[in-house]
Amino acid sequence: MASADRAGVKVRYAIGGIAAAALLALPAGAAASQGGQANSLAGQQCAQERAAIGKKAFRKRYGAKHAMRACSKKAKGQAVAVLDTANSDCQAELAEIGVADFIDEYGADATDTLENAMAECVAEDTAQILDPGDYGEDDGSDA
Repeated sequence: MASADRAGVKVRYAIGGIAAAALLALPAGAAASQGGQANSLAGQQCAQERAAIGKKAFRKRYGAKHAMRACSKKAKGQAVAVLDTANSDCQAELAEIGVADFIDEYGADATDTLENAMAECVAEDTAQILDPGDYGEDDGSDA
């Protein structure tokens, strides 16, 4: 694969990640329900997969007709599981560190709300679960 192609795929992944984070940062009422978030997240995962493997290979994998729909149906279960895991992790962290520290950690500023901080936590956790390669273990050195 040419370096220009790799750069294009990386840009697409970055855009997909940003879109997923933006979607998850919305309050639950704005996305209508977790089902809406899961459908959107599954669609974004499929779009990233299609960009990574190419349109022809994507159609071969999921069928010539309605390939994106077939992929989204398969990916929805994973998206629901990821959102549930991220929400549980964030709830556990909130219980562990308390509301003030949680808002300080995930809020944009000191006047941010718990709802916004929770949405940011879930977005970060979801991104980390879906692409753990971008989140290496911190060895404590600031090199």
